[in-house]
Amino acid sequence: MQDNTKRGERTLFWLKVLFVLFIVLFFANNAFGESMKSMRQESVGLAVAYIVYDFVCGFGFLISSVMFLVYYFSWLHRAIANLRILTKPDFSPIGAIVLTLIPIIGFVLHFWIFNDMVGCQEKCMEERGILKGRFPKKLLVAWFFTTLAVVVLMFKHSDMTALNVIQNLFFVTSIGLYIKFLTFYIAQERELFQYHTETLFRKRVDEAIRERDIQRAADMLRDKQ
Repeated sequence: MQDNTKRGERTLFWLKVLFVLFIVLFFANNAFGESMKSMRQESVGLAVAYIVYDFVCGFGFLISSVMFLVYYFSWLHRAIANLRILTKPDFSPIGAIVLTLIPIIGFVLHFWIFNDMVGCQEKCMEERGILKGRFPKKLLVAWFFTTLAVVVLMFKHSDMTALNVIQNLFFVTSIGLYIKFLTFYIAQERELFQYHTETLFRKRVDEAIRERDIQRAADMLRDKQ
């Protein structure tokens, strides 16, 4: 079992960066989008500034998205691999990543995968008597339906500003919910790893003491002979 804390923390960091970026750009575009377009047509300098703004935003999203995906799938692979040492999850590490990456329906499969991970984690912690709080499954269910709403609205080809605003709000909510329950899962994961590490350490100490006692008894018996 390997420590997955760093991967989890970096995953959360980049997900929060994406969350903040999207909120800032969402409100900026809705509040100043039309005025920026009109000013861009009146001034070459403003047009250049707008192009630079678009480039910086796009580049920021690209870098943040790539970093998040790299750390996230690295974390997901190790999280399931660690669970397989302690119990029997329904999915392999590679299988979970492949299913999550399937377009459109990947989030449905991911809901199933994450729910299974939660069940395995709680079972392991219950067996060891270290479960302090239940995973907030209501947040996971809320994330599923919020993401479903985003996917449905993606196929609603419309120029209605209100519909786009609703879709963006659902998207922001979806990311926020995922950050919330992923934070909880990673905290529990860290606690389970620490317990597992301490248990292994105690076993090694007990084995070392037992071997020392056996050696001491053998030396005493040899001295008597």
